[in-house]
This record gives sequence, C-alpha cells and structure tokens, in this order.
Amino acid sequence: MSLRVAAEPVAVHADPDRLRQVVGNLVTNSLRATAAGGSVRLAASRTDTQAIVQVADTGSGIAADALPHVFDRFWRADAARGRRTGGSGLGLAIARQIVTDHQGTITVASEAGVGTTFTITLPRADQQTEQAGSQAQFGRRHPAR
Repeated sequence: MSLRVAAEPVAVHADPDRLRQVVGNLVTNSLRATAAGGSVRLAASRTDTQAIVQVADTGSGIAADALPHVFDRFWRADAARGRRTGGSGLGLAIARQIVTDHQGTITVASEAGVGTTFTITLPRADQQTEQAGSQAQFGRRHPAR
C-alpha cells in the first residue's frame, strides 16, 4: 500500500470519525479486491476549492454494467459473497451518505481486471461560508489513535 499526501494540509469542516469510516471502508474493499503482488494507493490533494481523497487499487475491478449499482444498498460486486465472506453490501451506500452529508461527492471509475479508483471530493474549509462541524485534515500525518 502506498500513501501520497498534499504538500500542505487540506482542512475541511467534517466529522473526522465519519470520514475515517468512509476511507477505512474504501481501503478495506480495495485490499479485499487486490491479489498478492497488486497495489492499493491512498492519495490526498487539493484544488482551489476542494479537498480530494482517492483510493485506487490494481484489483479485480468492477464490470462496466455494474458501476451504476456500486452505491446501492445490499449490492455486492461478487454475487457469490455473502455476509460471512465479505460484508452486508451496505458499506458503499453508507459511505456515499456520509460524503453527501458533508456536501461532498464520491465517484468510482473501474475497469474489470485492471482496478478501481474511488474519488471523494469535499469543500475546503477556507472556501466555506458557514462553519459546520469540526475540521478534519487530509495530508497531515497523525499518530494512530
């Protein structure tokens, strides 16, 4: 797994626990979909108005006809997986709701057999007019809690 962070921290008004939940879900899914020898990359960057977090893998990928459903409740990329072997199918639906609640977006790009990239965009704290919630920072390393 590799990590690439912005040169300077990127602050967003957010619930840091909920954002850790989103990123944790995406990383867990990527690790599960990536075979030995593959890679998972976590990157944080910024634009003039947004903080961007990407989780990309070289895993099994998602078929094009399945992409519109990845954020649906109870949907699983691998229909053979059940709750005992890979979750309830709620993780990405919850992730989308958390990101939406933070006035952000989450998107997916994937190619079967090549890999998948999830991109989260959130408004930067210095670009928001209203102060809502605490600040979470992407791009600054914090000790594990």
